[in-house]
Amino acid sequence: MNYEQVKILIKNSPTVKMLRSNNAALIITFLHNQFKETNEQPIPNSILVQKLADYLDDLNYQDEDDNDLSSLNLDSVDRARRYIEQWSDEKNRYLSFYTDENTKEIMNSPTKHTSRVFQIVELLKDRKLVGTESKFKDIFNKLKELIDNSIEDPKKKIEELEKRKAEIEDEIRTIKREGSVRTFENYQIKSRFDDVTKITNELIGDFREVEENFKIIVRNIYEKQSDKSLSKGKILQYTFDSLDELKQTDQGKSFYAFWNFLLDDVSQDELKQLVNDVYKILDDRGIEYNEKFLRRAKTILHLSGRKVWDSNNLLADKLSRIIAEKNLEERKKVKETINIIRNLALQMVDKTPSHDSYITIEGDAIIDLPMERKLGEEQILSEFIEQPRSSENKLDLESLMNLVSTKHINRKELLNNIETILNDTSQVSLSEVLTKYPVTKGLAEVLGYISLVQTTDKFYINQNEIEYLKFDFENEKYLKAPQVIFSK
Repeated sequence: MNYEQVKILIKNSPTVKMLRSNNAALIITFLHNQFKETNEQPIPNSILVQKLADYLDDLNYQDEDDNDLSSLNLDSVDRARRYIEQWSDEKNRYLSFYTDENTKEIMNSPTKHTSRVFQIVELLKDRKLVGTESKFKDIFNKLKELIDNSIEDPKKKIEELEKRKAEIEDEIRTIKREGSVRTFENYQIKSRFDDVTKITNELIGDFREVEENFKIIVRNIYEKQSDKSLSKGKILQYTFDSLDELKQTDQGKSFYAFWNFLLDDVSQDELKQLVNDVYKILDDRGIEYNEKFLRRAKTILHLSGRKVWDSNNLLADKLSRIIAEKNLEERKKVKETINIIRNLALQMVDKTPSHDSYITIEGDAIIDLPMERKLGEEQILSEFIEQPRSSENKLDLESLMNLVSTKHINRKELLNNIETILNDTSQVSLSEVLTKYPVTKGLAEVLGYISLVQTTDKFYINQNEIEYLKFDFENEKYLKAPQVIFSK
Protein backbone atom coordinates (compact mmCIF):
# COMPACT_ATOMS: atom_id res chain seq x y z
CA MET A 1 0.00 0.00 0.00
CA ASN A 2 1.58 3.24 -1.20
CA TYR A 3 1.62 6.24 1.20
CA GLU A 4 0.98 8.86 -1.47
CA GLN A 5 -1.85 6.87 -3.05
CA VAL A 6 -3.58 6.47 0.31
CA LYS A 7 -3.10 10.16 1.07
CA ILE A 8 -4.72 11.17 -2.24
CA LEU A 9 -7.51 8.64 -1.75
CA ILE A 10 -8.39 9.98 1.71
CA LYS A 11 -8.26 13.55 0.45
CA ASN A 12 -10.41 13.06 -2.67
CA SER A 13 -12.75 10.17 -1.86
CA PRO A 14 -16.41 11.32 -1.53
CA THR A 15 -16.96 8.34 0.82
CA VAL A 16 -14.35 9.63 3.31
CA LYS A 17 -15.56 13.20 2.82
CA MET A 18 -19.09 12.24 3.87
CA LEU A 19 -17.84 10.44 6.99
CA ARG A 20 -15.68 13.41 7.98
CA SER A 21 -18.38 16.01 7.33
CA ASN A 22 -19.75 17.95 10.32
CA ASN A 23 -23.20 17.03 9.04
CA ALA A 24 -22.35 13.33 8.58
CA ALA A 25 -25.03 12.11 11.00
CA LEU A 26 -27.72 14.11 9.18
CA ILE A 27 -26.58 13.03 5.70
CA ILE A 28 -26.21 9.35 6.53
CA THR A 29 -29.42 8.90 8.55
CA PHE A 30 -31.60 10.82 6.11
CA LEU A 31 -30.25 9.16 2.94
CA HIS A 32 -30.34 5.73 4.59
CA ASN A 33 -33.96 6.19 5.69
CA GLN A 34 -35.07 7.44 2.28
CA PHE A 35 -33.14 5.14 -0.05
CA LYS A 36 -31.97 2.06 1.83
CA GLU A 37 -35.39 1.43 3.32
CA THR A 38 -36.92 1.70 -0.16
CA ASN A 39 -34.25 -0.49 -1.77
CA GLU A 40 -32.41 2.55 -3.20
CA GLN A 41 -35.16 3.46 -5.66
CA PRO A 42 -34.94 6.92 -7.32
CA ILE A 43 -37.03 9.64 -5.64
CA PRO A 44 -38.35 12.81 -7.35
CA ASN A 45 -36.33 15.84 -6.32
CA SER A 46 -39.38 17.79 -5.13
CA ILE A 47 -40.47 14.95 -2.82
CA LEU A 48 -36.94 14.44 -1.49
CA VAL A 49 -36.62 18.16 -0.68
CA GLN A 50 -39.94 18.14 1.22
CA LYS A 51 -38.99 15.02 3.18
CA LEU A 52 -35.66 16.57 4.16
CA ALA A 53 -37.45 19.78 5.23
CA ASP A 54 -39.75 17.73 7.47
CA TYR A 55 -36.75 15.85 8.88
CA LEU A 56 -34.94 19.13 9.67
CA ASP A 57 -38.05 20.38 11.50
CA ASP A 58 -38.42 17.13 13.48
CA LEU A 59 -34.78 17.34 14.60
CA ASN A 60 -34.91 21.12 15.06
CA TYR A 61 -31.59 20.84 13.27
CA GLN A 62 -29.01 23.62 13.37
CA ASP A 63 -26.31 23.47 10.71
CA GLU A 64 -22.87 22.62 12.13
CA ASP A 65 -20.97 22.96 8.88
CA ASP A 66 -18.75 25.91 7.99
CA ASN A 67 -21.34 27.20 5.50
CA ASP A 68 -24.07 27.77 8.05
CA LEU A 69 -27.30 27.79 6.07
CA SER A 70 -29.31 28.61 9.16
CA SER A 71 -27.57 32.02 9.36
CA LEU A 72 -29.10 32.96 5.99
CA ASN A 73 -32.59 33.05 7.56
CA LEU A 74 -33.88 30.43 5.12
CA ASP A 75 -36.98 28.36 5.86
CA SER A 76 -36.70 24.58 6.14
CA VAL A 77 -37.70 23.95 2.51
CA ASP A 78 -35.05 26.33 1.13
CA ARG A 79 -32.44 24.85 3.49
CA ALA A 80 -33.38 21.36 2.35
CA ARG A 81 -33.08 22.41 -1.29
CA ARG A 82 -29.62 23.85 -0.61
CA TYR A 83 -28.54 20.63 1.11
CA ILE A 84 -29.72 18.46 -1.82
CA GLU A 85 -27.87 20.72 -4.26
CA GLN A 86 -24.67 20.47 -2.18
CA TRP A 87 -24.93 16.68 -1.90
CA SER A 88 -25.45 16.38 -5.67
CA ASP A 89 -22.67 18.71 -6.87
CA GLU A 90 -19.43 17.51 -8.44
CA LYS A 91 -17.52 18.29 -5.26
CA ASN A 92 -19.44 15.88 -3.01
CA ARG A 93 -21.21 13.37 -5.31
CA TYR A 94 -23.38 11.83 -2.58
CA LEU A 95 -26.44 11.92 -4.87
CA SER A 96 -26.85 11.57 -8.62
CA PHE A 97 -29.68 13.11 -10.60
CA TYR A 98 -31.27 12.75 -14.02
CA THR A 99 -34.46 13.83 -15.80
CA ASP A 100 -37.17 11.20 -16.19
CA GLU A 101 -38.09 11.00 -19.89
CA ASN A 102 -41.78 10.31 -19.14
CA THR A 103 -42.56 12.75 -16.31
CA LYS A 104 -39.79 15.27 -17.17
CA GLU A 105 -39.11 15.44 -13.43
CA ILE A 106 -35.65 15.48 -11.82
CA MET A 107 -34.96 12.19 -10.02
CA ASN A 108 -32.37 11.61 -7.25
CA SER A 109 -30.62 8.37 -6.30
CA PRO A 110 -27.59 7.54 -4.12
CA THR A 111 -24.19 7.11 -5.74
CA LYS A 112 -21.77 4.25 -5.18
CA HIS A 113 -19.98 6.42 -2.59
CA THR A 114 -23.14 6.69 -0.48
CA SER A 115 -23.74 2.93 -0.74
CA ARG A 116 -20.21 2.36 0.55
CA VAL A 117 -20.89 4.64 3.54
CA PHE A 118 -23.96 2.55 4.39
CA GLN A 119 -21.77 -0.57 4.41
CA ILE A 120 -19.10 1.10 6.56
CA VAL A 121 -21.67 2.22 9.14
CA GLU A 122 -22.99 -1.37 9.35
CA LEU A 123 -19.44 -2.58 9.99
CA LEU A 124 -19.03 -0.06 12.83
CA LYS A 125 -22.02 -1.47 14.73
CA ASP A 126 -21.35 -3.98 17.52
CA ARG A 127 -22.76 -7.39 16.71
CA LYS A 128 -24.24 -9.83 19.21
CA LEU A 129 -23.06 -12.78 17.16
CA VAL A 130 -19.78 -12.88 15.24
CA GLY A 131 -19.97 -15.95 13.01
CA THR A 132 -16.32 -17.00 12.97
CA GLU A 133 -17.17 -20.66 12.42
CA SER A 134 -19.47 -19.98 9.46
CA LYS A 135 -16.97 -17.57 7.90
CA PHE A 136 -14.12 -20.07 8.19
CA LYS A 137 -16.22 -22.82 6.61
CA ASP A 138 -17.25 -20.40 3.88
CA ILE A 139 -13.55 -19.70 3.18
CA PHE A 140 -12.79 -23.42 3.28
CA ASN A 141 -15.63 -24.27 0.85
CA LYS A 142 -14.70 -21.47 -1.54
CA LEU A 143 -11.09 -22.69 -1.64
CA LYS A 144 -12.30 -26.20 -2.43
CA GLU A 145 -14.66 -24.86 -5.11
CA LEU A 146 -11.82 -22.83 -6.63
CA ILE A 147 -9.54 -25.85 -6.82
CA ASP A 148 -12.25 -28.30 -7.97
CA ASN A 149 -13.30 -26.07 -10.86
CA SER A 150 -9.74 -25.31 -11.94
CA ILE A 151 -8.63 -28.92 -12.48
CA GLU A 152 -7.91 -29.50 -16.17
CA ASP A 153 -6.69 -33.10 -15.91
CA PRO A 154 -9.70 -35.43 -16.55
CA LYS A 155 -8.22 -38.21 -14.37
CA LYS A 156 -7.78 -35.89 -11.37
CA LYS A 157 -11.28 -34.51 -11.86
CA ILE A 158 -12.76 -38.01 -11.90
CA GLU A 159 -10.77 -38.90 -8.74
CA GLU A 160 -12.14 -35.81 -6.98
CA LEU A 161 -15.72 -36.63 -8.01
CA GLU A 162 -15.32 -40.27 -6.92
CA LYS A 163 -14.03 -39.06 -3.53
CA ARG A 164 -17.02 -36.76 -3.15
CA LYS A 165 -19.34 -39.60 -4.21
CA ALA A 166 -17.83 -41.89 -1.57
CA GLU A 167 -18.33 -39.24 1.13
CA ILE A 168 -22.00 -38.83 0.14
CA GLU A 169 -22.55 -42.60 0.16
CA ASP A 170 -20.92 -42.84 3.62
CA GLU A 171 -23.25 -40.12 4.90
CA ILE A 172 -26.28 -41.95 3.47
CA ARG A 173 -25.23 -45.20 5.17
CA THR A 174 -24.70 -43.40 8.50
CA ILE A 175 -28.17 -41.84 8.33
CA LYS A 176 -29.76 -45.22 7.54
CA ARG A 177 -27.82 -46.89 10.35
CA GLU A 178 -28.45 -44.27 13.04
CA GLY A 179 -31.88 -43.17 11.85
CA SER A 180 -31.10 -39.49 12.50
CA VAL A 181 -29.62 -36.49 10.71
CA ARG A 182 -26.98 -34.11 12.03
CA THR A 183 -28.27 -30.55 11.74
CA PHE A 184 -26.91 -27.08 12.44
CA GLU A 185 -27.31 -25.65 15.90
CA ASN A 186 -29.21 -22.38 16.28
CA TYR A 187 -26.05 -20.24 16.43
CA GLN A 188 -24.83 -21.82 13.18
CA ILE A 189 -28.13 -21.11 11.41
CA LYS A 190 -28.30 -17.51 12.66
CA SER A 191 -24.68 -16.68 11.73
CA ARG A 192 -25.14 -18.03 8.21
CA PHE A 193 -28.43 -16.18 7.79
CA ASP A 194 -26.72 -12.91 8.84
CA ASP A 195 -23.88 -13.58 6.38
CA VAL A 196 -26.30 -14.14 3.49
CA THR A 197 -28.21 -10.93 4.30
CA LYS A 198 -24.98 -8.94 4.50
CA ILE A 199 -23.66 -10.29 1.18
CA THR A 200 -26.99 -9.54 -0.52
CA ASN A 201 -26.85 -5.93 0.69
CA GLU A 202 -23.27 -5.61 -0.58
CA LEU A 203 -24.32 -7.04 -3.95
CA ILE A 204 -26.92 -4.31 -4.37
CA GLY A 205 -24.24 -1.70 -3.65
CA ASP A 206 -22.01 -3.29 -6.28
CA PHE A 207 -24.68 -2.78 -8.94
CA ARG A 208 -24.51 0.96 -8.44
CA GLU A 209 -20.81 0.91 -9.35
CA VAL A 210 -21.49 -1.05 -12.56
CA GLU A 211 -24.33 1.37 -13.38
CA GLU A 212 -22.03 4.37 -12.98
CA ASN A 213 -19.45 2.77 -15.28
CA PHE A 214 -22.07 2.71 -18.05
CA LYS A 215 -22.97 6.35 -17.31
CA ILE A 216 -19.29 7.35 -17.56
CA ILE A 217 -19.21 5.92 -21.10
CA VAL A 218 -22.36 7.88 -22.00
CA ARG A 219 -20.86 11.09 -20.59
CA ASN A 220 -17.67 10.54 -22.60
CA ILE A 221 -19.80 10.10 -25.73
CA TYR A 222 -21.44 13.48 -25.08
CA GLU A 223 -18.01 15.06 -24.73
CA LYS A 224 -16.72 13.50 -27.94
CA GLN A 225 -19.89 14.46 -29.80
CA SER A 226 -19.25 18.11 -28.94
CA ASP A 227 -15.85 17.82 -30.62
CA LYS A 228 -16.59 19.00 -34.17
CA SER A 229 -13.32 17.56 -35.44
CA LEU A 230 -14.53 13.97 -34.84
CA SER A 231 -16.63 12.27 -37.50
CA LYS A 232 -19.70 10.17 -36.85
CA GLY A 233 -17.68 7.03 -37.57
CA LYS A 234 -15.04 7.94 -34.98
CA ILE A 235 -17.69 8.54 -32.30
CA LEU A 236 -19.46 5.26 -33.06
CA GLN A 237 -16.15 3.39 -33.10
CA TYR A 238 -15.28 4.81 -29.66
CA THR A 239 -18.73 3.86 -28.32
CA PHE A 240 -18.65 0.26 -29.55
CA ASP A 241 -15.05 -0.21 -28.40
CA SER A 242 -15.90 1.14 -24.92
CA LEU A 243 -18.99 -1.07 -24.62
CA ASP A 244 -17.11 -4.16 -25.80
CA GLU A 245 -14.29 -3.37 -23.40
CA LEU A 246 -16.73 -3.07 -20.49
CA LYS A 247 -18.41 -6.37 -21.37
CA GLN A 248 -15.03 -8.10 -21.60
CA THR A 249 -13.88 -6.90 -18.17
CA ASP A 250 -14.25 -9.24 -15.20
CA GLN A 251 -16.91 -6.92 -13.79
CA GLY A 252 -18.90 -6.90 -17.02
CA LYS A 253 -18.71 -10.68 -17.49
CA SER A 254 -19.78 -11.21 -13.88
CA PHE A 255 -22.79 -8.88 -14.23
CA TYR A 256 -24.11 -10.40 -17.47
CA ALA A 257 -23.66 -13.92 -16.07
CA PHE A 258 -25.66 -12.88 -12.99
CA TRP A 259 -28.36 -11.19 -15.10
CA ASN A 260 -28.85 -14.29 -17.26
CA PHE A 261 -29.03 -16.44 -14.12
CA LEU A 262 -31.59 -14.12 -12.51
CA LEU A 263 -33.85 -14.19 -15.59
CA ASP A 264 -33.76 -17.98 -15.82
CA ASP A 265 -37.15 -19.43 -14.78
CA VAL A 266 -35.65 -22.48 -13.09
CA SER A 267 -33.17 -20.34 -11.11
CA GLN A 268 -35.95 -17.97 -10.03
CA ASP A 269 -38.14 -20.79 -8.76
CA GLU A 270 -35.20 -22.42 -6.98
CA LEU A 271 -34.17 -19.15 -5.28
CA LYS A 272 -37.75 -18.49 -4.17
CA GLN A 273 -38.05 -21.99 -2.71
CA LEU A 274 -34.69 -21.70 -0.92
CA VAL A 275 -35.69 -18.40 0.72
CA ASN A 276 -39.07 -19.82 1.84
CA ASP A 277 -37.35 -22.90 3.29
CA VAL A 278 -34.83 -20.74 5.20
CA TYR A 279 -37.54 -18.65 6.85
CA LYS A 280 -39.49 -21.79 7.72
CA ILE A 281 -36.41 -23.20 9.47
CA LEU A 282 -35.98 -19.93 11.40
CA ASP A 283 -39.64 -20.00 12.46
CA ASP A 284 -39.56 -23.70 13.41
CA ARG A 285 -36.44 -23.21 15.51
CA GLY A 286 -37.86 -20.10 17.20
CA ILE A 287 -34.89 -18.02 16.05
CA GLU A 288 -35.68 -14.31 16.21
CA TYR A 289 -34.86 -12.16 13.21
CA ASN A 290 -35.70 -8.56 12.46
CA GLU A 291 -34.48 -8.51 8.88
CA LYS A 292 -37.09 -9.62 6.34
CA PHE A 293 -35.01 -8.23 3.53
CA LEU A 294 -34.19 -11.65 2.12
CA ARG A 295 -37.83 -12.29 1.20
CA ARG A 296 -37.65 -9.40 -1.23
CA ALA A 297 -34.10 -10.23 -2.32
CA LYS A 298 -34.96 -11.47 -5.82
CA THR A 299 -37.18 -8.47 -6.58
CA ILE A 300 -34.61 -6.01 -5.18
CA LEU A 301 -31.76 -7.65 -7.10
CA HIS A 302 -33.83 -7.59 -10.26
CA LEU A 303 -34.62 -3.87 -9.81
CA SER A 304 -30.96 -3.08 -9.10
CA GLY A 305 -29.79 -5.12 -12.07
CA ARG A 306 -32.47 -3.51 -14.25
CA LYS A 307 -30.95 -0.08 -13.52
CA VAL A 308 -27.68 -1.33 -15.00
CA TRP A 309 -29.58 -2.75 -17.96
CA ASP A 310 -31.39 0.57 -18.40
CA SER A 311 -28.03 2.37 -18.39
CA ASN A 312 -27.00 0.05 -21.20
CA ASN A 313 -30.21 0.92 -23.06
CA LEU A 314 -29.43 4.60 -22.51
CA LEU A 315 -26.15 4.00 -24.29
CA ALA A 316 -27.96 2.40 -27.24
CA ASP A 317 -30.43 5.28 -27.35
CA LYS A 318 -27.55 7.75 -27.39
CA LEU A 319 -26.02 5.88 -30.33
CA SER A 320 -29.22 6.16 -32.34
CA ARG A 321 -29.43 9.88 -31.57
CA ILE A 322 -25.86 10.41 -32.72
CA ILE A 323 -26.64 8.74 -36.04
CA ALA A 324 -29.86 10.75 -36.46
CA GLU A 325 -28.20 14.06 -35.54
CA LYS A 326 -25.26 13.47 -37.88
CA ASN A 327 -27.64 12.57 -40.72
CA LEU A 328 -29.60 15.77 -40.09
CA GLU A 329 -26.38 17.78 -40.18
CA GLU A 330 -25.36 16.19 -43.50
CA ARG A 331 -28.81 16.80 -44.99
CA LYS A 332 -28.68 20.41 -43.82
CA LYS A 333 -25.31 20.91 -45.53
CA VAL A 334 -26.65 19.36 -48.76
CA LYS A 335 -29.67 21.69 -48.70
CA GLU A 336 -27.43 24.70 -48.12
CA THR A 337 -25.22 23.70 -51.08
CA ILE A 338 -28.30 23.24 -53.35
CA ASN A 339 -29.62 26.66 -52.32
CA ILE A 340 -26.26 28.28 -53.18
CA ILE A 341 -26.29 26.62 -56.63
CA ARG A 342 -29.93 27.69 -57.17
CA ASN A 343 -29.16 31.32 -56.24
CA LEU A 344 -26.18 31.42 -58.58
CA ALA A 345 -28.29 29.99 -61.41
CA LEU A 346 -31.03 32.61 -60.82
CA GLN A 347 -28.44 35.38 -60.98
CA MET A 348 -27.32 34.14 -64.42
CA VAL A 349 -30.82 33.86 -65.96
CA ASP A 350 -30.99 37.40 -67.41
CA LYS A 351 -27.33 37.66 -68.27
CA THR A 352 -25.99 37.04 -71.78
CA PRO A 353 -23.52 34.15 -71.86
CA SER A 354 -19.95 35.30 -72.39
CA HIS A 355 -19.07 32.07 -74.24
CA ASP A 356 -20.77 30.12 -76.98
CA SER A 357 -20.03 26.88 -75.18
CA TYR A 358 -18.50 25.98 -71.81
CA ILE A 359 -18.10 22.21 -71.99
CA THR A 360 -17.31 20.25 -75.20
CA ILE A 361 -17.73 16.46 -75.36
CA GLU A 362 -16.30 14.51 -78.30
CA GLY A 363 -18.74 12.16 -80.05
CA ASP A 364 -22.51 11.91 -80.03
CA ALA A 365 -24.53 11.22 -76.92
CA ILE A 366 -25.64 7.59 -76.66
CA ILE A 367 -29.23 7.28 -75.40
CA ASP A 368 -30.52 3.79 -74.71
CA LEU A 369 -34.23 3.46 -73.82
CA PRO A 370 -35.11 -0.22 -74.35
CA MET A 371 -38.81 0.19 -73.57
CA GLU A 372 -39.26 3.37 -75.57
CA ARG A 373 -41.22 3.16 -78.91
CA LYS A 374 -39.08 4.72 -81.65
CA LEU A 375 -40.39 7.72 -83.58
CA GLY A 376 -42.48 6.66 -86.57
CA GLU A 377 -43.14 3.11 -85.41
CA GLU A 378 -46.72 1.92 -85.28
CA GLN A 379 -48.27 1.10 -81.93
CA ILE A 380 -48.41 -2.60 -81.22
CA LEU A 381 -51.74 -3.79 -79.82
CA SER A 382 -51.52 -7.01 -77.86
CA GLU A 383 -54.03 -9.73 -78.70
CA PHE A 384 -54.83 -12.70 -76.44
CA ILE A 385 -56.11 -15.84 -78.13
CA GLU A 386 -57.10 -17.58 -74.91
CA GLN A 387 -59.50 -15.72 -72.65
CA PRO A 388 -59.99 -16.47 -68.94
CA ARG A 389 -62.92 -18.78 -68.20
CA SER A 390 -65.41 -18.42 -65.38
CA SER A 391 -64.84 -20.63 -62.37
CA GLU A 392 -67.18 -23.57 -62.11
CA ASN A 393 -66.35 -24.26 -58.47
CA LYS A 394 -68.36 -22.71 -55.66
CA LEU A 395 -66.64 -20.03 -53.60
CA ASP A 396 -65.42 -21.09 -50.18
CA LEU A 397 -67.08 -18.27 -48.25
CA GLU A 398 -65.64 -19.38 -44.90
CA SER A 399 -62.05 -19.18 -46.20
CA LEU A 400 -62.81 -15.84 -47.85
CA MET A 401 -64.17 -14.41 -44.57
CA ASN A 402 -61.07 -15.61 -42.71
CA LEU A 403 -58.98 -13.75 -45.26
CA VAL A 404 -60.71 -10.37 -44.97
CA SER A 405 -61.87 -10.33 -41.32
CA THR A 406 -59.90 -10.60 -38.08
CA LYS A 407 -61.09 -11.21 -34.55
CA HIS A 408 -60.85 -8.25 -32.22
CA ILE A 409 -58.02 -8.47 -29.70
CA ASN A 410 -58.90 -6.72 -26.43
CA ARG A 411 -55.52 -5.49 -25.09
CA LYS A 412 -57.15 -4.42 -21.82
CA GLU A 413 -58.29 -8.00 -21.25
CA LEU A 414 -54.76 -9.28 -21.95
CA LEU A 415 -53.33 -6.74 -19.48
CA ASN A 416 -55.84 -7.86 -16.84
CA ASN A 417 -54.63 -11.46 -17.28
CA ILE A 418 -51.04 -10.35 -16.62
CA GLU A 419 -51.93 -8.19 -13.61
CA THR A 420 -53.96 -11.06 -12.07
CA ILE A 421 -50.86 -13.28 -12.13
CA LEU A 422 -48.58 -10.46 -10.87
CA ASN A 423 -50.76 -10.19 -7.73
CA ASP A 424 -49.12 -13.44 -6.56
CA THR A 425 -45.61 -13.00 -7.97
CA SER A 426 -43.15 -10.22 -8.78
CA GLN A 427 -42.69 -11.16 -12.43
CA VAL A 428 -43.91 -13.67 -15.01
CA SER A 429 -42.93 -14.69 -18.52
CA LEU A 430 -45.29 -14.73 -21.51
CA SER A 431 -45.10 -18.52 -21.73
CA GLU A 432 -46.36 -18.76 -18.11
CA VAL A 433 -49.20 -16.35 -18.91
CA LEU A 434 -50.26 -18.48 -21.91
CA THR A 435 -50.16 -21.60 -19.73
CA LYS A 436 -52.73 -20.10 -17.35
CA TYR A 437 -54.69 -18.25 -20.05
CA PRO A 438 -54.45 -20.38 -23.23
CA VAL A 439 -54.72 -18.66 -26.61
CA THR A 440 -58.23 -18.63 -28.11
CA LYS A 441 -57.78 -16.17 -30.99
CA GLY A 442 -54.66 -17.47 -32.64
CA LEU A 443 -51.39 -15.77 -33.42
CA ALA A 444 -52.93 -12.27 -33.22
CA GLU A 445 -53.57 -12.80 -29.49
CA VAL A 446 -49.91 -13.72 -28.87
CA LEU A 447 -48.76 -10.63 -30.78
CA GLY A 448 -51.21 -8.59 -28.69
CA TYR A 449 -49.40 -9.71 -25.52
CA ILE A 450 -46.03 -8.84 -27.07
CA SER A 451 -47.27 -5.37 -28.06
CA LEU A 452 -47.90 -4.61 -24.35
CA VAL A 453 -44.12 -4.38 -23.84
CA GLN A 454 -44.21 -0.87 -25.30
CA THR A 455 -46.75 0.38 -22.73
CA THR A 456 -44.46 0.40 -19.67
CA ASP A 457 -40.77 0.10 -18.71
CA LYS A 458 -41.67 -2.75 -16.34
CA PHE A 459 -42.33 -5.02 -19.35
CA TYR A 460 -39.30 -5.92 -21.45
CA ILE A 461 -37.86 -8.49 -23.86
CA ASN A 462 -34.93 -10.72 -22.87
CA GLN A 463 -33.05 -11.30 -26.14
CA ASN A 464 -30.80 -13.93 -24.51
CA GLU A 465 -33.61 -16.47 -23.99
CA ILE A 466 -35.92 -18.08 -26.56
CA GLU A 467 -39.48 -19.31 -25.88
CA TYR A 468 -41.92 -21.38 -27.95
CA LEU A 469 -45.41 -19.90 -27.64
CA LYS A 470 -48.28 -22.19 -28.63
CA PHE A 471 -51.01 -20.39 -30.62
CA ASP A 472 -52.68 -23.20 -32.61
CA PHE A 473 -53.65 -26.18 -30.45
CA GLU A 474 -55.36 -28.11 -33.24
CA ASN A 475 -52.36 -28.10 -35.57
CA GLU A 476 -49.69 -27.93 -32.81
CA LYS A 477 -48.21 -24.65 -34.09
CA TYR A 478 -45.75 -22.56 -32.04
CA LEU A 479 -44.22 -19.11 -32.36
CA LYS A 480 -40.48 -18.96 -31.70
CA ALA A 481 -39.73 -15.62 -30.01
CA PRO A 482 -37.40 -13.97 -27.47
CA GLN A 483 -38.53 -14.29 -23.85
CA VAL A 484 -41.05 -11.60 -22.83
CA ILE A 485 -40.98 -10.64 -19.12
CA PHE A 486 -43.80 -8.84 -17.28
CA SER A 487 -42.93 -7.45 -13.82
CA LYS A 488 -44.62 -5.30 -11.19
